[in-house]
Amino acid sequence: MLSFFKNIITWMIRKPVTNLFHYLYYSSANSWPKNTYRGFVIHQNPIDLQTYHELIFNLRPKAIIQTGVFQGGSMVFFSSMLDFVDPTGTSKVIGVDIVLSESALRVNNNRVHLIEGDSTCSVTLGKVKKILDELECGVDGPVMVILDSDHSQSHVQKELVAYSEFVSIGSYLVVEDTNLNGWPVNWRFGPGPHEAVVNFIKNDKRFLQDNHLWERNFFSFHQYGWLKRIK
Repeated sequence: MLSFFKNIITWMIRKPVTNLFHYLYYSSANSWPKNTYRGFVIHQNPIDLQTYHELIFNLRPKAIIQTGVFQGGSMVFFSSMLDFVDPTGTSKVIGVDIVLSESALRVNNNRVHLIEGDSTCSVTLGKVKKILDELECGVDGPVMVILDSDHSQSHVQKELVAYSEFVSIGSYLVVEDTNLNGWPVNWRFGPGPHEAVVNFIKNDKRFLQDNHLWERNFFSFHQYGWLKRIK
C-alpha cells in the first residue's frame, strides 16, 4: 500500500517539476544555446543527442536527412555517429536549408551532402531522392529523417507529408522543437511542430509516437515528436 501511494505522489509531482526544469533550462541563455560539437554550434539538448546516438547505433542508417542545417553542428554530429557504425564511409548525411550558412559550408566531410533550397520544393525533393537512389537506400540500409527548419505548423505539415515517404519501415521521423507554443516553452510562438505532429499521426497510420525513447530521461526538446514508421 505504501508503494502504491508513493507511485501516485511521484506521478503527481513529476510532470510539473519536469516542465519547470524544462522551462528554466530552455530559457537559459548560457545553457544549450552555447553548445558546440567539434567547434560547430549545435543547438541541441545533450539528452536528445544521446537519444540520437542510441537510435543511430541501433538502426545503422544508410542515410540521415535533416531539414534545417543552421550552423552545421548536427551534420558533424550525425556524421561522427555514422563513423562508429559504418567505417566504410558509405552512409551519408543529407542536409537541406533554404540558405546555407558560412559555418555549414565549412563542414568538410565526405559523408555530408548539403542542398540549398526550400525543403518542400519539388526541385529540392528531387535532389534528395537522387542521392538516396544512388545510395540504394531501403535496399542497403534504412533512412532516418529529422525535421528542423521553419517551425510554423503549416510548413512542418508540408515537410511531414513530403519527407515521411523517405523513411524506412522500422526507422524514425523526428520532428524537432515540439516543445514550442507552451509544450511547455515559448507560449507566444503560435501553432508549430507539436500541432503539426498531432494532425499528422491522426491521418497517417504508418507512424506512431515512440515516447519511451525520451520519457525515461524525463524530457526532450522534441517530446512527442519521435515518430516510428511501423508499416
